[in-house]
Amino acid sequence: MKSFKLYAVANRILKESVKLQAGENVCIVTDTNTMEIGEVFASCVTAMEAEPVLLVINPRKTHGVEPPAIVAAAMKEADVILQPITYAITHTNATKDALARGSRVLVMRGVTTDLMINGAVGADYQEIDRVSELVRRKMTEGSQVKITSPSGTDLNLSIDGRTGIMLTGLVKGPGTFAAMPDGEAAIAPVEGTTEGTLVIDHTMDGIGLLDEPIRLKIKKGLVTEVNGGQSAQKLKKIIEEADEGGRNIAEFAIGTNPNARLIGNMAEDKKAIGTVHIAIGDSHVIGGTVESNIHLDGLLLSPTVIIDNDCVIDKGNLLIEKIPQTNV
Repeated sequence: MKSFKLYAVANRILKESVKLQAGENVCIVTDTNTMEIGEVFASCVTAMEAEPVLLVINPRKTHGVEPPAIVAAAMKEADVILQPITYAITHTNATKDALARGSRVLVMRGVTTDLMINGAVGADYQEIDRVSELVRRKMTEGSQVKITSPSGTDLNLSIDGRTGIMLTGLVKGPGTFAAMPDGEAAIAPVEGTTEGTLVIDHTMDGIGLLDEPIRLKIKKGLVTEVNGGQSAQKLKKIIEEADEGGRNIAEFAIGTNPNARLIGNMAEDKKAIGTVHIAIGDSHVIGGTVESNIHLDGLLLSPTVIIDNDCVIDKGNLLIEKIPQTNV
């Protein structure tokens, strides 16, 4: 039964999310941990009379690390790229270059059989798309953001002049990407503007479910201190081993998927409606200017978010429908 559900979900993703057409070339980038799911997609692609190429690599060290050059070259030639993979290669030059060539990309970082058949993947993605567009518009028209949380986050950042993006499980044409499971609107803060305290209180990329909250001090857009328990020490080590851009506050995002569960896997956790995730590291794929060999998201629960003078989230409740909208 589980195998049948897996194939059914893969078929639905190919038809609805990437709108696969017969005769298209599909590059499936997977790794030794997720190869079984990659093989399911390859079978479904073949059944839809398209041409799959399945590439199996070793898992990257963390999110945002470039794939091998041979994989990057194959991605550039694909109409559709599927990435059922342990660590995301979304924020890499390989993906950015493929998007620039017109590939349609679906990111499935941290994918498991459970994620494929339960929770967020079964949501109404047309409705998620509608709500996420409202959030994206508010981000795009916004200037200043203030984020607080019960765990102690007190953060200010500028998004002035930046354009919001949304990931809603629907790849909307050549040169665009989405994820699965999905449901978020995101924006790259202006470099050097983020100030205050950021408390990651549930899940962190590269670590998983936290043993206790991670407290980060942010000055002029950069992480200057990392405090907490064992999870904090792991993050501190990752940052120390990363390049100079690894301390950059790279992304501010709001989850919009009402079906998403909090399961200790950021692939689903960060899509939960009314949550916020903040990323460190690379921002150049989503409209920032910083390139880095890492891009790591950290989750905030029950946040309050004010964009300019409007409360967009109140203690984890998304209020975007109550805010007057423009056509940005």
